Amino acid sequence: MDRRQPKQILLIADANPENVNALKAILSPDYTIKIAADGKQALKIARSPNPPGLILLNVEMPTPEMIKVCNDKSTKNIPIICLSGPTTEDTEVKGFELGAVDYITTPFKPSVVKARIRTHLELKRYREKIERSVNERVNKLRDEIRQRKDVENTYRALVEHAKDGIAIIHDFKVRFTNPAFCKMIGYTEDELMGAHLRKFISEKEYLKNTKRYSARIAGINLPRIYKSQIIHSDGSVIDVELNVCVIPYGKSLAALVIVRDIREEEAWKYCI
Repeated sequence: MDRRQPKQILLIADANPENVNALKAILSPDYTIKIAADGKQALKIARSPNPPGLILLNVEMPTPEMIKVCNDKSTKNIPIICLSGPTTEDTEVKGFELGAVDYITTPFKPSVVKARIRTHLELKRYREKIERSVNERVNKLRDEIRQRKDVENTYRALVEHAKDGIAIIHDFKVRFTNPAFCKMIGYTEDELMGAHLRKFISEKEYLKNTKRYSARIAGINLPRIYKSQIIHSDGSVIDVELNVCVIPYGKSLAALVIVRDIREEEAWKYCI
């Protein structure tokens, strides 16, 4: 035992003085020993602010009391080792069914008692370490998810309230569109989702835009911003400025397009 650390608490739940005295003699140098003569006292100690790290429970305790000790929420994470005389298979099965992790039989052999207690305390410490690590990881992931949702909600708000139209084009089809683009072009979101580019641009503009996009994909340095035209649902032509960038989309690439209506700007040129 590491003398620099506080002694771990062991609870001996046994009404047999001979067993208690023998175990105290073996374990007192290394552990703080608490004694309970019955299930009620055992649970009181297990529910205390300083619960035991391990319980030694005599199988001769009445079965209802054993069930209460083994199934109480306060002992759920406390290893329980059963104490008995030379055991029969039925006795061992009873203890394991109630949740015991091991058996120690009389007459107690100090080396066996110490080794089994040390093993199960070490397993408990290791399990708690893993649980803490998992909980810390889960909490970290939850924080990351919350942060990502906050960022996602912020971007969603920006996109949905943007004055300019925004669309994502993949495989020459619309995969996303914001309300401004729907309003600009005169279609609903449902009408645009999955629609081919030819639905709202002329064949000439389609060829020009797809050629530019293919060149960008190939790594040719072209201006991201250029003028084009789109066709409103009523058939009218809208002069627009397109700001196009290439973004990841699943395992491939897509075009993120910001569409600005420049008809008013073009009209002002002729009024100056």
